[in-house]
Amino acid sequence: MMKMKTKRTDAIGAELQQAGEPTTVTTEMIELDRDRVTSQTDVAPEIFEFYLNGVLCFPRCDVSVLAGLQKTGKTFITSMLMACCINKQVLGFERVDEKPLKVMWIDTEQSLATTKRILKDRVGKMIGNTEFPDNQFFVFNMRRRTPKERREQLGLAIETYKPDICIIDGVADMIDDINSGTDSTDLMQLLLSLAQEHKCNITANIHLNRTGDKFNLRGWLGTLMLQKSYEVFNCERMADNKTFAVEMLFSRLCQPCEEMFYRINEQGLPYTTKKPDTPQQNSKGTKNADSSNAYNHEFVDPNPEKPELPWQFRKLFEAAFDSAAFLGSEEMERRVMELSYIKHKQYYYRVMAEAERLGVIKKVMTKNGRIGVILCSAE
Repeated sequence: MMKMKTKRTDAIGAELQQAGEPTTVTTEMIELDRDRVTSQTDVAPEIFEFYLNGVLCFPRCDVSVLAGLQKTGKTFITSMLMACCINKQVLGFERVDEKPLKVMWIDTEQSLATTKRILKDRVGKMIGNTEFPDNQFFVFNMRRRTPKERREQLGLAIETYKPDICIIDGVADMIDDINSGTDSTDLMQLLLSLAQEHKCNITANIHLNRTGDKFNLRGWLGTLMLQKSYEVFNCERMADNKTFAVEMLFSRLCQPCEEMFYRINEQGLPYTTKKPDTPQQNSKGTKNADSSNAYNHEFVDPNPEKPELPWQFRKLFEAAFDSAAFLGSEEMERRVMELSYIKHKQYYYRVMAEAERLGVIKKVMTKNGRIGVILCSAE
């Protein structure tokens, strides 16, 4: 059956006529034109829900990410955000709007008793000595649910209660396999669509891989969230084991704000502090960088943008790839460390993250589900 065609005299037809094409357009072309953006497109301004140390963050209609290793304060930061939905300011977080926000918390990781204790004894204490505002909070413990049920209930909950911000504590539990490219893509698209459709912010907590590299979010899901989210924050417990930090790794709007450092008092409440003087070290007690004198100077930039990462990144990775079009993660690690004389894996992961940020390399997944790296073309 032939596709139905309609004669158009509107903007699409006019532009086709200017291009010397017939003004007859298909319904598919009309649908395509709805996604077109021009300099005159009427777009609503971005609306942000909080400041962190004076920098706008957590936009409506988009996804934010809180990442970190286990026990580094991710749930504590979400507790601050929840309290800040009621109070105007909680430590370095400040609500943009004068009106309190409606907050949804989806907890997939903790027991029902723990969820209630955090809500009542932690968030409640941060809010203050008032009756808990249950009408502003929509909290669901979904640990007993399957990943499929969690996704279905997430959509239903947002559609029903229309929160201003929805926090998913344990986004990896929304799918069966965080290394599945298909499952990860579908989940990320679901989050972006829900945020856009219901004009809310969705903030997702996800673990880092065990390497501890702050740009190495767990699984293929983590890689997608790093690529598609509006902003990513990293939560960290400092070397003194008492101080916590939250750092904005990047934002699509602005330069990252200063880190916020805090500690927990005897009442279980956070208070602002300064960065500890103790040098940050990895779990083995070695600094996360090698001596620059020990590097292979064939690949060292004499005038680096970042002194702690003094590499000619394209030259190093082109040498590592040699004639290969694709390298698995382990082979990539072996080649780069051998060529550069990098000794510590923690520092290697920082080099990898910077190379990816600069567009020298890109993480990919093959049709067979193998995760690896390709070399991007030089511009």
